[in-house]
Amino acid sequence: MILRPLEFPPENFSSHTVRDSQESADRVSSAWAAVERKQKQAAEEWLLIAQPDHAALAGDLAAHLDTPLVSKLDAEVLHGISLHDAGWQLFDGGERGTGCDLEVSLRDPQVNKAGKPLSFLELTPRKFLVAWTESIERAAKTSPIAGILVSEHFRRITEMRLGTTVDTADNLCLFQDFLLCEAERQKHLRKHDRRCAAEIAILVDVLQFCDLLSLYLCCGSREKVEFPQKLSGEALCVGWEGDLLRSEPHLFGSGVSLGVTARRYPILGAVQVSTVGFLIQ
Repeated sequence: MILRPLEFPPENFSSHTVRDSQESADRVSSAWAAVERKQKQAAEEWLLIAQPDHAALAGDLAAHLDTPLVSKLDAEVLHGISLHDAGWQLFDGGERGTGCDLEVSLRDPQVNKAGKPLSFLELTPRKFLVAWTESIERAAKTSPIAGILVSEHFRRITEMRLGTTVDTADNLCLFQDFLLCEAERQKHLRKHDRRCAAEIAILVDVLQFCDLLSLYLCCGSREKVEFPQKLSGEALCVGWEGDLLRSEPHLFGSGVSLGVTARRYPILGAVQVSTVGFLIQ
């Protein structure tokens, strides 16, 4: 689950607060760090966004890329990006659809002892590897390239994780087994796709950029951020100007309006499902 903490105007709002907020807006943070801060932020209420719906938003972002930095993406690639977290339905519920559909399909979140819903960043490797594998398998059923992209996306994340010291020996074994399985899967899938390794690497960069941009939008961060991915060698940043998110360089042509379904938590009375909208340029 992606957490979007709901913030309310502070009682003592001063010019000092405005100045501090402006200074914060002028700084450029890591996009991943900004998402992590929002997932850890204390709150009394949250909007919850299911991972499959975040993935669908990532696919929408990819479909609306309008920049010479990225070649036009075909339907199979876009489908893969849209499904890259589909396996999280096992834990989050959620599927693209209307609010009425999602009222019954969203799952109740797991919570900690304090009652705070758990973010996707807080689940154990044994659980999220199940979601990753299911996501890859769902994508691979649609086309070889979709399966390759989602598999390589999670392979990259696993390799980065192995470069840290946060895991137990048992978890390290789980990751190594996952990498071996995905190497075999990719070897098989690449026999059925014409793209070279260099082209696939670029497409995975696009998937990972759209994934992280979607996470950033879903979590509600207002920080100006830079992304680890580059497109055609260009560094990518986004920042807010009022209700408009501007990309640097411009990635979405004259602009696009998109949205994602969210549910308010805790539930007070009837389930409250709404769409969070974004204006992006």
